[in-house]
Amino acid sequence: MVDSKEIMEKDKEYLAAVYQRKPVVLEKGKDAVLWDLDGTRYIDCISGISVVNAGHAPDRIVNAGVEQMKKLIHCSGLYFSVPQTLLAEKLAEISPAHLRKSFFCNSGAEAVEGAVKLAKKYIVSQGRTGFNLIALEGSFHGRLGLSLTLTGQSKYKRGFGSFAVYPGIVHAPPPYCYRCRLQYPDCGLECARRIEDIIKYNTTGDVAAMVVEPIMGEGGIIVPPDGYHEKVLEICRDHDMLYIADEVQTGFGRCGTMFAHAQWDIEADIMSMAKALGAGMPIGGVIYREKIVECLKPGDHFSTFGGNPVCCAMALENIKYLQEEGLIENSRKLGAEFMKALDELKDDHEIVGDVRGLGLMIGIELVKDRKTLEPAVQTTQEASKKLMKKGILIGTGGMEKNVLRIQPPLCITPDQKDEVLSSLEDALKALR
Repeated sequence: MVDSKEIMEKDKEYLAAVYQRKPVVLEKGKDAVLWDLDGTRYIDCISGISVVNAGHAPDRIVNAGVEQMKKLIHCSGLYFSVPQTLLAEKLAEISPAHLRKSFFCNSGAEAVEGAVKLAKKYIVSQGRTGFNLIALEGSFHGRLGLSLTLTGQSKYKRGFGSFAVYPGIVHAPPPYCYRCRLQYPDCGLECARRIEDIIKYNTTGDVAAMVVEPIMGEGGIIVPPDGYHEKVLEICRDHDMLYIADEVQTGFGRCGTMFAHAQWDIEADIMSMAKALGAGMPIGGVIYREKIVECLKPGDHFSTFGGNPVCCAMALENIKYLQEEGLIENSRKLGAEFMKALDELKDDHEIVGDVRGLGLMIGIELVKDRKTLEPAVQTTQEASKKLMKKGILIGTGGMEKNVLRIQPPLCITPDQKDEVLSSLEDALKALR
């Protein structure tokens, strides 16, 4: 029987040092709770980075995977398979009505790259070059070459030479009201209007698509102001650009609806997804407007493991579970309760600069001074450590690394929510 110390030592010896791990060796989980090798209990408030929306090891989803493994584990995209087809049908059912045709891969980064690849193919099929793409400063779209170039945060690109320099990508200002010099709504959505200038001055004039996270996750849970997405879509339509909604982190009930962008009056042309799609299994996907995939020919795109039967069977059961067990409604209800309590907590703690979120995707931005908005980076890390000692695993992030991220499984209970809030208040008091 191995112990925690032995695992940590072996990890250091045999694994590449690309992870900044917390000193916890997790052994098992159920619903919104995790246990480490030493038997310590934790409430999970990060969900494997917004992956286990349905909770840890739901019997229905696990059994769906086990039963599929007994029949067929892998067949590749060379053949038809039942789970893949039924999952694609389900995605067409739950996605906005104009999105219908799916492609499956293994991760969010692959999904984003698949979305962009087909967007380019479609634009070229229309007799254009589609040379440029627009993304947002502060965004996160993955760590592969194209997806990392799209990512609007230099901290992920430093030291890798020319790896993340996919041609034609430009970045627009984020809808980050808390740190904007202008005031909404008097600003007239200047962050969105600036996209017009960027197209005019920073591109060839032939932009294939704009890639947008409905809510910016790694950027610090940035919720755009009312009208932002609608304005961006209007600009896309005016310039014959496709609108790609990157729902990798926001999808599958996380923000209180099956997909976050459905909360605004917009129709994306392409949507990428991953993370919570597979309830913990590695699967990503892209769903497109039907007219966009008409330009494809067999062999234009492929993934050996994409659409794996086991992953698809579990993903299908996962979607049904989210719908039938009321977890999306729970995300809306408990998310609103979290936000109300956190707004009250903000009044009592000067270090809390901003609280924002939708559903159970919530960010708490910590600052040293509410006037200067100087990021409280060290305090954010200390708060995370104190919460871990109290049995709460919470995420951190943001462009300045000063945002606490609350993204628990959607099955979190009211009592667990209260325990998280009580522990958070104690941690903030200790950090005054």
